[in-house]
Amino acid sequence: MLKRIPYTLAFLIIALYVMMGPLQPYLLETGQLTPFLTTPVFFRETLIASSWGLFYYVAWFLQACMVKPWVGALLLVTLLTAIAYATRWVLRVSDTWFGLCWIIPFFFLSTYTEIGYEIYVSKKPAFVFFVVTPVLLGLLLVGSIRWLWILLKHQHDVRQGKTRQRFSRSANLASYVLSIVVFAAMGYYFWGKTYQDLTFFNILEMKQAAERNDWQRVLALARENKAVPTRLQVCLTRLALYKTGQMGDQLFAYPEGSANYNAPVQRQWLRLIGAPLLYYHYGKLGFAYRWAMEDIVEYGMRPADLRILHRVAMLNGEETLAEKYAKALQHTLFYHDEGTRIKQEAQTIRPLLNYTDQLDGDDGLVEFYLLQSFALTDGGSREMVELSLMCSLITKQLDGFWPRFMALLPTWKEGIPRHYQEAALMITQLQGGMETSQLPISDEVRQRFDRLVEASAQLGDDASNAYRLRPEFGDTYWYYYFFVEGMKTN
Repeated sequence: MLKRIPYTLAFLIIALYVMMGPLQPYLLETGQLTPFLTTPVFFRETLIASSWGLFYYVAWFLQACMVKPWVGALLLVTLLTAIAYATRWVLRVSDTWFGLCWIIPFFFLSTYTEIGYEIYVSKKPAFVFFVVTPVLLGLLLVGSIRWLWILLKHQHDVRQGKTRQRFSRSANLASYVLSIVVFAAMGYYFWGKTYQDLTFFNILEMKQAAERNDWQRVLALARENKAVPTRLQVCLTRLALYKTGQMGDQLFAYPEGSANYNAPVQRQWLRLIGAPLLYYHYGKLGFAYRWAMEDIVEYGMRPADLRILHRVAMLNGEETLAEKYAKALQHTLFYHDEGTRIKQEAQTIRPLLNYTDQLDGDDGLVEFYLLQSFALTDGGSREMVELSLMCSLITKQLDGFWPRFMALLPTWKEGIPRHYQEAALMITQLQGGMETSQLPISDEVRQRFDRLVEASAQLGDDASNAYRLRPEFGDTYWYYYFFVEGMKTN
């Protein structure tokens, strides 16, 4: 008995540390992507769809609990621990060799933690639970049948008992050490198979913070990220800056990048992970609805997509449709009452709906479509004009800068945001035609621009200018315009 405790405690500590530590956002995301409803119709359709339908239903229920990571982690770890003890019971493994009983639990756990980006395209989202439950039931069934057979026959194999007794007596320190080595090797195997890409976890946390409307957390995660960001991280950072009103002062202070996603296949990950969320918050409701609906058709009634469909229907004033999605959400495990959050979101999204929401085509190029759409937009609400101004700066399409700038000038009661001051000075220097001396541009920005012009004249066209000028000017629009090139919007 005492020999079993260290193995059990070690497994619990390792599994829960990994799942509730670095993998916690991953657990939450897998829960959001699990299509499970508590309706009788869903239950019947699941049973009819496959001869293994009941196991699918149970597996989806268990993984849907990952929305509360500590609940899902405890469920999975409990089942895996039960498999280890059931294996010992069925195979009559002595305590000395108990370490071998954890081979299957570690292996099954790694099949869940190794998936990474592929969770978004998996049509078997609860694979680990689908395998674990039949295996555990099978072990319990075999053990029960054997126990009943012995009980009914009233026959006890004395020789087998003696053999086991002799085996137990002959077990020595070497066999116990070998058992520990096998256990440790499986723990190492599990850790090695677990997907540990920090960028992936950062993306998940940023996305989940955006879903909670915790925009300051999104920005904090963007600052904490030390790697070159992916385009999705850049898009989420821009969205958070817009939501917090810091876009005009801080946008170009955050790092740009177009790092590849660390996935076995390079898909349109920005679309697969962030399209509905980004389109929804930027008021492109048709596209938000389209991509959420396409995912539901392809992968089932995932709560993450149902939430978007419900929100879009609410903003569109489609009460009957909104009620339909609200009822569906009532039959998920955890997404029941989000009325207050939806009202808060609607307050910031409605000003972006001053246009005809015409669904043309984005070819899955979410960022490109958003940037071009807003950059080419004329008029609309104040929020739309500012997004148009900012997107024209991001895309370096400067012809429409002055009309948008002058339209917004009376609204800047606390002064012109810093990046717009920088752009005004630079565009005047490049194109002329505007007198900026009368504009309320701060002396600090003017002096900094003069230093940039002087430094550029001294350094010439040397390719190393970007590196030399970055320490002083890397957080300015000037640096972005001249030196940030080749970003692959997707």
